[in-house]
Amino acid sequence: MKKNRLLPQDRLIISIDSSSRSEVIGLCKKISGKVSTIKIGLELIYSMGPSIIDTIRSFGYEVMLDAKLMDIPNTVSRAAAAIGNLDVIALTIHTLGGRQMLVSAREAVEKQVKLKAKLKPLFFGVTVLTSLDDGDLNALGFKEDFLNSVLNLSKIAVESGMDGVICSPNEVESVRRKLGSGFYIATPGIRLPKDKTGDQKRINTPRQAMLKGADFIIVGRSITTRSDIPQAIDLYLEEIKGSI
Repeated sequence: MKKNRLLPQDRLIISIDSSSRSEVIGLCKKISGKVSTIKIGLELIYSMGPSIIDTIRSFGYEVMLDAKLMDIPNTVSRAAAAIGNLDVIALTIHTLGGRQMLVSAREAVEKQVKLKAKLKPLFFGVTVLTSLDDGDLNALGFKEDFLNSVLNLSKIAVESGMDGVICSPNEVESVRRKLGSGFYIATPGIRLPKDKTGDQKRINTPRQAMLKGADFIIVGRSITTRSDIPQAIDLYLEEIKGSI
Protein backbone atom coordinates (compact mmCIF):
# COMPACT_ATOMS: atom_id res chain seq x y z
CA MET A 1 0.00 0.00 0.00
CA LYS A 2 1.78 3.12 -1.25
CA LYS A 3 0.62 6.66 -0.54
CA ASN A 4 0.69 7.83 -4.13
CA ARG A 5 -1.49 4.91 -5.17
CA LEU A 6 -4.21 5.34 -2.58
CA LEU A 7 -7.66 5.80 -4.10
CA PRO A 8 -10.60 7.35 -2.22
CA GLN A 9 -12.02 3.89 -1.53
CA ASP A 10 -8.68 2.93 0.05
CA ARG A 11 -8.69 5.97 2.30
CA LEU A 12 -12.11 5.32 3.88
CA ILE A 13 -11.91 2.46 6.39
CA ILE A 14 -15.25 1.26 7.75
CA SER A 15 -15.29 0.02 11.32
CA ILE A 16 -17.66 -2.84 12.16
CA ASP A 17 -18.48 -3.21 15.84
CA SER A 18 -20.68 -6.22 16.35
CA SER A 19 -20.90 -9.59 18.09
CA SER A 20 -23.01 -11.24 15.39
CA ARG A 21 -21.60 -13.08 12.39
CA SER A 22 -24.85 -12.62 10.47
CA GLU A 23 -24.73 -8.88 11.09
CA VAL A 24 -21.14 -8.73 9.85
CA ILE A 25 -22.08 -10.64 6.71
CA GLY A 26 -25.04 -8.34 6.17
CA LEU A 27 -22.86 -5.24 6.52
CA CYS A 28 -20.22 -6.63 4.17
CA LYS A 29 -22.95 -7.09 1.57
CA LYS A 30 -24.43 -3.62 2.13
CA ILE A 31 -21.02 -1.95 1.88
CA SER A 32 -21.05 -3.34 -1.66
CA GLY A 33 -17.31 -3.22 -2.25
CA LYS A 34 -17.29 0.59 -2.04
CA VAL A 35 -14.23 0.55 0.25
CA SER A 36 -11.10 -1.59 0.36
CA THR A 37 -10.69 -2.18 4.09
CA ILE A 38 -12.88 -3.12 7.04
CA LYS A 39 -11.67 -2.48 10.58
CA ILE A 40 -12.68 -4.94 13.27
CA GLY A 41 -11.95 -4.64 16.96
CA LEU A 42 -12.20 -6.20 20.37
CA GLU A 43 -15.94 -6.90 20.41
CA LEU A 44 -15.93 -8.85 17.18
CA ILE A 45 -12.71 -10.77 17.77
CA TYR A 46 -13.71 -11.83 21.29
CA SER A 47 -17.20 -12.80 20.11
CA MET A 48 -16.41 -14.57 16.86
CA GLY A 49 -12.72 -15.43 17.03
CA PRO A 50 -10.12 -14.97 14.28
CA SER A 51 -12.23 -16.90 11.74
CA ILE A 52 -14.30 -13.76 11.21
CA ILE A 53 -11.29 -12.32 9.38
CA ASP A 54 -11.63 -14.99 6.69
CA THR A 55 -15.35 -14.30 6.49
CA ILE A 56 -14.75 -10.61 5.80
CA ARG A 57 -11.93 -11.33 3.36
CA SER A 58 -14.23 -13.67 1.43
CA PHE A 59 -16.18 -10.57 0.35
CA GLY A 60 -13.02 -9.06 -1.13
CA TYR A 61 -12.13 -6.70 1.72
CA GLU A 62 -8.83 -6.27 3.47
CA VAL A 63 -8.95 -6.34 7.27
CA MET A 64 -7.47 -3.89 9.75
CA LEU A 65 -7.31 -5.60 13.14
CA ASP A 66 -7.78 -3.03 15.89
CA ALA A 67 -6.06 -5.22 18.48
CA LYS A 68 -4.81 -2.28 20.57
CA LEU A 69 -1.97 -4.43 21.88
CA MET A 70 -0.38 -3.30 25.12
CA ASP A 71 1.53 -5.39 27.66
CA ILE A 72 5.13 -6.22 28.49
CA PRO A 73 7.32 -6.51 25.36
CA ASN A 74 7.58 -10.30 25.42
CA THR A 75 3.82 -10.80 25.63
CA VAL A 76 3.04 -8.26 22.93
CA SER A 77 5.72 -9.54 20.56
CA ARG A 78 4.30 -13.07 20.80
CA ALA A 79 0.75 -11.82 20.25
CA ALA A 80 1.86 -9.72 17.29
CA ALA A 81 3.67 -12.68 15.75
CA ALA A 82 0.47 -14.73 16.03
CA ILE A 83 -1.48 -11.93 14.34
CA GLY A 84 1.09 -12.02 11.54
CA ASN A 85 -0.42 -15.37 10.53
CA LEU A 86 -3.94 -13.98 10.14
CA ASP A 87 -3.55 -12.20 6.77
CA VAL A 88 -4.60 -8.78 8.02
CA ILE A 89 -3.40 -5.68 6.22
CA ALA A 90 -2.92 -3.62 9.38
CA LEU A 91 -3.01 -3.88 13.16
CA THR A 92 -2.97 -1.42 16.03
CA ILE A 93 -0.72 -1.24 19.06
CA HIS A 94 -0.75 1.25 21.95
CA THR A 95 2.22 3.61 21.90
CA LEU A 96 1.81 4.01 25.67
CA GLY A 97 3.42 0.58 25.94
CA GLY A 98 6.75 2.23 25.19
CA ARG A 99 9.53 2.04 22.64
CA GLN A 100 10.81 -1.41 23.61
CA MET A 101 7.36 -2.94 23.28
CA LEU A 102 6.79 -1.34 19.87
CA VAL A 103 10.15 -2.43 18.50
CA SER A 104 9.81 -5.97 19.88
CA ALA A 105 6.38 -6.38 18.29
CA ARG A 106 7.52 -5.06 14.92
CA GLU A 107 10.60 -7.26 14.85
CA ALA A 108 8.61 -10.35 15.86
CA VAL A 109 6.14 -9.83 13.03
CA GLU A 110 8.86 -9.11 10.50
CA LYS A 111 10.54 -12.39 11.43
CA GLN A 112 7.26 -14.31 11.36
CA VAL A 113 6.07 -13.09 7.97
CA LYS A 114 9.50 -13.69 6.45
CA LEU A 115 9.40 -17.32 7.59
CA LYS A 116 5.87 -17.74 6.24
CA ALA A 117 6.50 -15.74 3.04
CA LYS A 118 3.62 -13.40 3.89
CA LEU A 119 3.23 -9.65 3.56
CA LYS A 120 3.91 -7.69 6.74
CA PRO A 121 0.83 -5.93 8.07
CA LEU A 122 1.09 -2.20 8.63
CA PHE A 123 1.65 -1.25 12.27
CA PHE A 124 -0.38 1.71 13.54
CA GLY A 125 0.54 3.19 16.89
CA VAL A 126 -2.51 4.35 18.85
CA THR A 127 -1.76 7.67 20.58
CA VAL A 128 -4.55 9.21 22.69
CA LEU A 129 -8.07 7.80 22.30
CA THR A 130 -10.55 10.21 20.72
CA SER A 131 -12.91 9.67 23.66
CA LEU A 132 -10.45 11.52 25.94
CA ASP A 133 -9.94 15.26 26.37
CA ASP A 134 -7.57 17.38 28.48
CA GLY A 135 -9.69 16.88 31.59
CA ASP A 136 -9.46 13.11 31.24
CA LEU A 137 -5.69 13.21 30.73
CA ASN A 138 -5.27 15.49 33.73
CA ALA A 139 -7.26 13.05 35.87
CA LEU A 140 -4.96 10.26 34.67
CA GLY A 141 -1.90 12.20 35.77
CA PHE A 142 -0.65 13.39 32.38
CA LYS A 143 1.50 16.51 32.62
CA GLU A 144 0.89 17.46 28.97
CA ASP A 145 -2.38 18.31 27.21
CA PHE A 146 -3.70 15.93 24.56
CA LEU A 147 -1.97 17.72 21.65
CA ASN A 148 1.51 17.51 23.17
CA SER A 149 0.82 13.99 24.40
CA VAL A 150 -0.16 12.94 20.87
CA LEU A 151 2.96 14.59 19.43
CA ASN A 152 5.23 12.84 21.93
CA LEU A 153 3.62 9.44 21.40
CA SER A 154 3.65 9.86 17.61
CA LYS A 155 7.38 10.62 17.72
CA ILE A 156 8.00 7.44 19.72
CA ALA A 157 5.92 5.44 17.24
CA VAL A 158 7.75 6.76 14.18
CA GLU A 159 11.17 6.29 15.79
CA SER A 160 10.20 2.72 16.69
CA GLY A 161 9.48 1.87 13.07
CA MET A 162 5.70 1.99 13.12
CA ASP A 163 4.17 2.44 9.67
CA GLY A 164 1.67 4.94 10.95
CA VAL A 165 -0.09 6.49 13.91
CA ILE A 166 -3.71 6.90 14.95
CA CYS A 167 -4.83 10.23 16.35
CA SER A 168 -7.87 12.47 16.20
CA PRO A 169 -8.33 14.67 13.12
CA ASN A 170 -7.57 17.72 15.25
CA GLU A 171 -3.95 16.68 15.84
CA VAL A 172 -3.13 15.60 12.29
CA GLU A 173 -1.77 18.93 11.09
CA SER A 174 0.54 19.31 14.10
CA VAL A 175 1.82 15.74 13.78
CA ARG A 176 2.56 16.27 10.10
CA ARG A 177 4.31 19.58 10.78
CA LYS A 178 6.52 18.08 13.47
CA LEU A 179 7.26 14.63 12.03
CA GLY A 180 6.89 14.96 8.27
CA SER A 181 5.14 12.80 5.69
CA GLY A 182 7.11 9.57 5.82
CA PHE A 183 4.41 7.63 7.65
CA TYR A 184 0.67 7.11 7.57
CA ILE A 185 -1.91 8.82 9.74
CA ALA A 186 -5.28 7.16 10.28
CA THR A 187 -7.90 9.08 12.15
CA PRO A 188 -11.14 8.07 13.85
CA GLY A 189 -13.42 10.72 15.32
CA ILE A 190 -14.74 11.52 11.85
CA ARG A 191 -18.22 12.97 11.50
CA LEU A 192 -20.22 14.76 8.83
CA PRO A 193 -21.68 18.06 10.09
CA LYS A 194 -25.10 16.48 10.80
CA ASP A 195 -23.74 13.30 12.45
CA LYS A 196 -24.10 12.65 16.17
CA THR A 197 -20.83 12.80 18.12
CA GLY A 198 -21.53 9.70 20.22
CA ASP A 199 -18.75 9.00 22.74
CA GLN A 200 -16.11 10.85 20.71
CA LYS A 201 -14.83 14.18 22.05
CA ARG A 202 -12.15 15.21 19.51
CA ILE A 203 -13.86 15.09 16.14
CA ASN A 204 -13.82 16.75 12.72
CA THR A 205 -15.14 16.25 9.19
CA PRO A 206 -13.63 13.92 6.56
CA ARG A 207 -12.67 16.89 4.40
CA GLN A 208 -10.84 18.67 7.20
CA ALA A 209 -9.02 15.51 8.26
CA MET A 210 -7.75 14.92 4.73
CA LEU A 211 -6.80 18.55 4.15
CA LYS A 212 -4.78 18.53 7.37
CA GLY A 213 -2.77 15.53 6.17
CA ALA A 214 -4.57 12.31 7.12
CA ASP A 215 -4.09 9.30 4.83
CA PHE A 216 -7.03 7.28 6.14
CA ILE A 217 -10.25 8.10 7.92
CA ILE A 218 -12.00 5.50 10.06
CA VAL A 219 -15.78 5.64 10.28
CA GLY A 220 -18.07 3.24 12.13
CA ARG A 221 -21.59 3.87 13.40
CA SER A 222 -22.07 7.03 11.32
CA ILE A 223 -22.13 4.70 8.31
CA THR A 224 -23.08 1.25 9.61
CA THR A 225 -26.24 2.42 11.42
CA ARG A 226 -27.64 4.28 8.41
CA SER A 227 -30.68 2.90 6.61
CA ASP A 228 -28.93 3.41 3.25
CA ILE A 229 -25.32 2.41 3.83
CA PRO A 230 -24.12 2.76 0.20
CA GLN A 231 -25.47 6.30 0.07
CA ALA A 232 -23.77 7.16 3.37
CA ILE A 233 -20.48 5.79 2.06
CA ASP A 234 -20.82 7.91 -1.07
CA LEU A 235 -21.18 11.05 1.07
CA TYR A 236 -17.87 10.31 2.79
CA LEU A 237 -16.14 9.38 -0.47
CA GLU A 238 -17.23 12.67 -2.02
CA GLU A 239 -15.70 14.55 0.91
CA ILE A 240 -12.46 12.62 0.42
CA LYS A 241 -12.40 13.21 -3.34
CA GLY A 242 -12.86 16.92 -2.78
CA SER A 243 -9.83 17.13 -0.51
CA ILE A 244 -7.10 15.14 -2.26
